[in-house]
Amino acid sequence: MRITLFFASVTLAALPLYAIRCSSLGWCVSVVPFTLLEALIALTFISWLVWRVSSVKKGTVDSRQLFQRLRRPFFWPLLVFLAVATISLALSPDLRAAAGIWKAYFIEPALLYLVVLDLSLTRRSVNWVFGPLLFSGVWLAALAVWQAKTGVDPFAPTSINIGRVTGVYDNPNALGLYLGPLALIGLGFLLDNLRNKKLLIWQKTALSVLIIVSLCLYILAIYFSKSRGAALGIGISGLFFAILLIYRLVPGWLKKAGQILFYSTIGSLILITLVSFANIDKFVSRAEPKSTDTAYTRLCIWQATKKMLVARPVFGSGLSGFPKVYPKYATCEGYPSQYPHNIFLNFWTELGLFGLLTFLWIIYKYWRVLIGQPNNFIAIGLLSVVVYIFVHGLVDVPYFKNDLSSEFWVMLAVAASLQVLAKET
Repeated sequence: MRITLFFASVTLAALPLYAIRCSSLGWCVSVVPFTLLEALIALTFISWLVWRVSSVKKGTVDSRQLFQRLRRPFFWPLLVFLAVATISLALSPDLRAAAGIWKAYFIEPALLYLVVLDLSLTRRSVNWVFGPLLFSGVWLAALAVWQAKTGVDPFAPTSINIGRVTGVYDNPNALGLYLGPLALIGLGFLLDNLRNKKLLIWQKTALSVLIIVSLCLYILAIYFSKSRGAALGIGISGLFFAILLIYRLVPGWLKKAGQILFYSTIGSLILITLVSFANIDKFVSRAEPKSTDTAYTRLCIWQATKKMLVARPVFGSGLSGFPKVYPKYATCEGYPSQYPHNIFLNFWTELGLFGLLTFLWIIYKYWRVLIGQPNNFIAIGLLSVVVYIFVHGLVDVPYFKNDLSSEFWVMLAVAASLQVLAKET
């Protein structure tokens, strides 16, 4: 287990390093393209497989019991999710690119999910996840702050020229997409640490200081990235985090009223979003194109996406098919965007209608798992991450990247572990 734990920790600490590809290293030669992150996930899973096969052969673990532990509570939603992704792979107009996305955004994160879930259940704690995961954000944020201070960014020279930092990414928004969820997870971990009676005072203090410094770095990096979507996501999800803390303390009748208000608000927002998307043509006609404003570009992309989904409502464009299909439906923005920059449209175009519905099913299960633990600060942080993903996801791509998909499946593993461990105690 120690070897698997080591590889898993290194992998979590290196999630953003998918930016380092085999092709970018002179000594690395491979028929199948891969990144440093993919190599780490492969090593992690292989070490886990060897460990578990050995455990079963020695009789220390029963294979049936192991399967039963790992299948709860997301087994069927995730299985359907992978099946839909595989069908979308077959329907893609660019099979080579789609195979890479299928491997990096679905299969490999699923393997990492199994390892993180099993390690957490074996150790009977999820706390081991947060150290390396938060550290991945620390070095990334520190790099972004350095870029802001020096004005040097070899990963995205165009962005730094207009005063925006990117870390290791080629886009400033990618920084907030990765660091935003970590900030909320870190906040939950901080409160959980302060309540932990098993730690000595000096241990609590030292760990709390490290977490607070990490959170400050995240916020500073997001600020320097100048991502409006990330800023809005942090603001709303942070408010939601605070409301959940208060929600724990109010009487039952007020909780009922709060639930009604919350779900009514969500329903209203969904209705407004649907109506707005249906009338996207009007918004585009009234908007004024500005070379420095991405809002108009997004409106154009959404307008073209609407035309595409009207023509392809069930299967969308297939995995990695959006850039190929988009020019046919482009209106005011002819640049071949990789994705439609909206979480709902991303899944609908890439995985089809069934893929979108399956993703929402996963989120529903995730929500139900965590909402039943109102006194668990880590669960509150994970719930707030959902709010962040959907708020920032209204204008960006919060899943379809190597690090983001892995980060998402790790959160699912932590949520599943919390539920199973809560039932076993």
